[in-house]
Order: sequence, then structure tokens, then C-alpha cells
Amino acid sequence: MSEPMFWPWSAVYSIVVFSIVGISWLVERRRPGSTQRVGLVVALGSSLIYITWRVLFTIPSGNWISLVAGVLLVAAELAAIVQMVASTVRGWRQVEHVPVPLSALASIPSVDIYIATFSESIGVLEPTLAGAMSIRYPGDFTVYLCDDGSRPAVRKLAKRYGAEYLERDEHQHAKAGNLNNALANSGGELVVTLDADMIPTVDFLEKTVGYFVDENLAFVQAPQAFHNQDVFQHNLFSGKGLPNEQDLFMRTLQAGNGRFNAVMYVGSNAVIRRTALDAIGGFAIGVITEDMATGMLLQAAGYRTLFVPDIIAAGLAAENLSDLLTQRIRWARGNIQTARKWNPLTLPGLSWMQRWIYAAGIVYWNFGILKIVFILAPLVYLIGGIPILHAGVSSILVIWLPYFVASFVGMKVASQGRRSFTWSHVYEIAMAPTIAVAIVTEWLGFSKKVFAVTPKGVSTDKLNFRVAIASPHIVLLGLSLYALLNAFVLSPGEFNFGSVVIISFWTVYNLVGLVMAILVCLERPRKRSTERTEVDLPVEVRLWKGAPVEGRVLDLSFNGVRFALPWSNAFGPTEAARQLEQKGEIAVDGIGLISGSSRWVSETNNGLLVGFEFDELPPAEAVKLVAKITSSPRWVRHDREVSAGIAGAAARTVIGAARKANPALRTELRVATHGIAHLRQEEFELAPSFEVDLEDLSFGGCRILSPRRLSLGDHYQVDLGDRRSGGAEVQWVERHGGRYLAGLKFDGVMERMVQL
Repeated sequence: MSEPMFWPWSAVYSIVVFSIVGISWLVERRRPGSTQRVGLVVALGSSLIYITWRVLFTIPSGNWISLVAGVLLVAAELAAIVQMVASTVRGWRQVEHVPVPLSALASIPSVDIYIATFSESIGVLEPTLAGAMSIRYPGDFTVYLCDDGSRPAVRKLAKRYGAEYLERDEHQHAKAGNLNNALANSGGELVVTLDADMIPTVDFLEKTVGYFVDENLAFVQAPQAFHNQDVFQHNLFSGKGLPNEQDLFMRTLQAGNGRFNAVMYVGSNAVIRRTALDAIGGFAIGVITEDMATGMLLQAAGYRTLFVPDIIAAGLAAENLSDLLTQRIRWARGNIQTARKWNPLTLPGLSWMQRWIYAAGIVYWNFGILKIVFILAPLVYLIGGIPILHAGVSSILVIWLPYFVASFVGMKVASQGRRSFTWSHVYEIAMAPTIAVAIVTEWLGFSKKVFAVTPKGVSTDKLNFRVAIASPHIVLLGLSLYALLNAFVLSPGEFNFGSVVIISFWTVYNLVGLVMAILVCLERPRKRSTERTEVDLPVEVRLWKGAPVEGRVLDLSFNGVRFALPWSNAFGPTEAARQLEQKGEIAVDGIGLISGSSRWVSETNNGLLVGFEFDELPPAEAVKLVAKITSSPRWVRHDREVSAGIAGAAARTVIGAARKANPALRTELRVATHGIAHLRQEEFELAPSFEVDLEDLSFGGCRILSPRRLSLGDHYQVDLGDRRSGGAEVQWVERHGGRYLAGLKFDGVMERMVQL
């Protein structure tokens, strides 16, 4: 079939699309949200025109290889447009959120809060438990630690906080079996499911339970939010510019699902009516995404479901690329397993919109295959010379280009600024090879029923390049570069110039995604075991003898605090250095008196900054601490792209990875002493001690001026007179006139510093 002549109407169409898109973009920047529907209509309309043109007029028919390549490409584009249509429908109108207070209920229902855990560390689990115990609720509620790992430490933790501990003898059906066991051993009218890392806010139940005045409501689902940086934010040095990669689904698409009673239950941050669960036989088993299946079965049974946009719990996003892919493989496989067991297109009880939304979600998880097709398609032409579509340059420009531009702008508008077209491209390419393999094996029947828990709370101080994950991207990058070299240098005469320019643009666009995917594989260190949250609270510090020193808390974590102590008439550098104790107490507003240790002290022009690590917190203080953290407006990061340019992210990543790691913050305030100390080399017990000048002193070490030569790594017994004695290792040595200036690191820590 020959290509029809589209001129001049196609040119008019292009001009109209570009004009509407351009005007909408300018208006949207001044009045966000005002052109949302216009952007959606233009994106949808241009997509339908484009795919119609592609199917009817552009599939090549020269030979069977070209035909197969062309059909595969069109099929991939059609699947992508199905996703766009689904997103457009869900984003068309926002459902007005009308809070329902607890006072609307005739009686306050009892609530069981299930915290499902298997292998998560106590450090991850304890803040969630403390958050659950801090919940404010006028009715009866019981917190259950549902431990499928049967760990004594978790049992002890539950007892400390007054929570119920549940385990089971057999561990069938993974998380679903764990939750069903909790159902069988509790009796609350409503149940809350929380992942082990999802810390609830104090008003969690106040913002959800009132909706159950509707007796046909099965569950209320709140967004899963995150208080740490995800892999893309962290590894690409873009935490300030990018929202969490899951925010688009969790906050925008879920709100759209609510219009059609198709809110997806995502396993955590949800309140569910027990009788509704009983009606479908409990949490769905036999698939590794029991949450999605359970929600769909409740809707098929005729129950209503509701999405509330409030951030009432937040947890930890996967902290390295390997863990992220493990999580997404589980979701992808689980969606296919659910489709096999309960096909949404044939499951009785679902509306046609519910069927479409669930089916579109299952189709989405084939994005890995689609992305591989989109990357390989231009290479087939530029390297193999095989035509992948039958179209002239003018037709491509007037049909494809408006579609591309409208989709680019429409994505930004539909996502309400949470996701751009280009960043979606990067996210999907980064995960595509791994997800594609998992999906193909699942569709072929090599089903994997093992529930893989996503590790959380992992810290590392090393830079790590994920070679195994990056390898497919490196290969595709090399092929793409060779394809461009072949088209413009090695064999330029074999290609039509107009076609090669357009397909080369496509290849370069893929190259951008591949480069960013490789950069994401460069794992930055995560040195903190717990996340900090910015706060502004008054604090009284008792690290000096005499009256407490007043200051302000700058940030809080479950393990410690950073606070500032400004200089004043009563507290200056001299007072700060005199009798500073490492062990002490601080009184934080709203939490109480907390004991702990100074880990570092840093002097500034305006005062002292102190890093203070808590001793083991009593449960009452831990509950108050978590409530303070979760009530901070900075606990959860913003959910909009802000100056999130790809080029800037790439530059920051390259520069950041090449830069030497910043030296660790000095662990203690070094106090000038100008005193005397005595050293004796430890390996010679009978060796006499010798006198050195003590230049400065800190909790962890000292600087001395010695008449004798010292060697790196030597150990000495250090006697500081009225201070503690102990071992020390020589860290550095410099010649200083006729003597030697050296830095010693104590084997232990100084209990206190006294200015000489």
C-alpha cells in the first residue's frame, strides 16, 4: 500500500497542535492546573491519529523480516498508547476529597493494627511499632507484630512496647498467610495493614475510620509515601529536583482510580473492614501480589473502596538498584499470576471500567519488553538496513512530531508535575532489561511463587558500580553508538538522508536514557542507618556542669539528634570547652529527657553544632520521638519535579562520583590545652614513659608535640594526669622544628575534657 498524500491538511493539523500545546504550556506555567484537560485532549487526540496512521499506512511489506520488525514496533506503540488512554481517563477529573470525622459514626469500631514482618531489622521495625503505639484514637485498638520469622528479638520488642506478638508454626502463602493468621487470632471490626517500615502518623485512624459510616465500604487506601531518597534521587544527586519514582501512581493515578471504584489495595497504609475480608475468604493466596488481588476481589464482590490523599504513613524506598529490581520483579510477576488466577477481563462482578484499569495495570508491567523493542527498532534500520516503517520524512514530521510534543507536554500536565515524559523514559529504561527477562519467563510459565522481601534500612560507606545490572545497558549503548557511526561515517550513502536524521534523533533519545540508566548503576554510599528529618524544636542540653544550655534541634532521627547551641553571655567558646562531658542528657520539647552521647561537636562563628546519639530509648520516649518526627512538615519529601533537567542530573552525577569523599566531620570539638602528657610504647612494658606537650584534646584523640620520633601505626599508653589513661594509635606525624607534631587516636573515648 502506497503512502497517501497528507498535504496540506496534515500541515494544518500540525500547526494547530503546536499552537494549542504552546499556548497551554505558557498558561500552565502561570496558572498550574488550568489547562490540564486541554493538554489531555490534545495528547490523546494526537496519539489516536498517530497510531491510526501507523497501523493503516506505515507497516513495511518489502520482506518478511521487515514486516515482522514493523509489526512488533506498531504493537509496542499500540500498547504504550493504551497506557496513555488509561492514564488520561484516570487523570481527567479529580475526585473532591471530603473528610469524614469519627463523630459521623454511631459507635467507634475496634481496630487491629497488623505490622507484617519477616526479616526486617529491629532498627527498621521499632520506629514503625513506636508510630503505631502513638496513634490517637478514642476507641479500642490493638497493635500486632505479625512475625513470620519467629524471632526472639521481635517477641522481646513487642513485649517492651505492650504490643501483641503473633507467629505461626507453618509459613505457607508468605505475607498473605501471615495476615490471615492475624485475622484468625484477633477480633477487631477494622484491620490496618502496615509494612514493617511504614511509620504511621498519630492521626492515621482519625483520617480514615470515619469513612466506614458507609456500611458497604471495604477499605480505605492512603498513599505509600517515603521519607528517604529513592535510588534515582540518591544516585543521580537529584533529591531536591525529583519526587519519589512511585509518587505518580501512589498519588495521581490512585486518585483517578477512585472515580471508578478501582482503587488498588497496595498492602500497606490501608484500613479494611473485617466482614468484607471474611466474605472473600481473607487475604488472597496463591500469588505473590496478594494486595492487588485482594482489592480486586473485594471490588468484584460489590464493595466500595476509597482513596484518601493524606500522607498518614511513610516508609523507606528501596535503597539500592538491586533491591529496587527485586521489588519490581515481584510486582510484575505477581500481576501476571493474578491475571492467570483471576482474569480481570472475565472476573464476575467487575464493571467495565474496573476491568480496563486492572487490565491496563497488567499490560503496564510488560514495559520492559516494550522498551527493548523501542531501543532495538532504530538499530535494526541503522545497522542492518532493514526498514521498520514505510513513511516519508514529511509524513513523519507532520504526524509523529505533533504526537511526540503533545505527549511530552500532556504527561507533565496529567501527572500534575509529578512526572515528565523524559524521566519516565529514564525510569523504564533503567529497569527494562531485568523486568523484560522476568516477564518473559513468567509468561512462559516459569512461575516464581517465592515472596522476596525488599531489604530496608541498609547503609554502606562504599561507592559501588552494579556491573551485572549495567551490562545490558552498556551493550545497548555500544550498539546505538555504532549505529550512528554506521549511518553518518561508515555507510552514509546507503540511507535516505531524511529518514536517517529522524531515526538518528530516535536513537539519540534512547542514548540519553541508556546513559542515565548506567549512571544510576553507580551506587552512592548511604552512611546513615536512619533517616534525618528537619525540625525546629527547643532543647536543653546537659553536657556541662551547672545550668543547662539552651538551643534548637535542627533535625531528628530515631537514633539521634543534631542541635545548635548559640553563643550567649552565659555560654561562649571558653564555657563550651570547659568540662564538656561526652555522656549526658538533653531535654527536647514534647519528648522529655533523653540520655546519650555526643558523637561530634563542631564550632561555628555563631555557636556549637552537636551530633548526639541516643542511648536505648524507653518505649514512652520512643513513641513521643516518632510522633515528633512524623508531625514535621519536612518528614516526607515534595512530590513535584523542580528544575529536574536530565543534563543537570547527569553532570551532578559525574562530578559527584569523581569527587573525593568529604572527610568525616570531626568527631569531637578539639580544645586547645597547652598541657603535659606522658607516653609509653605499649609493646615494651618496661619502657620508661616520656613527656610530650599536649597541644589539643578531644573525646577521640589528641595532638601532641614530641621530642622523640613517632611512627605511623605505633601504639602508646597515654597518661593525661587527672584525665583517663588509655591506649592510642599514631595517625599522622609531621616534623616541627627539632620536634615532631603527631595526631593520636584513642582506642576508646575520653569521658570528659577539662581545659588546662
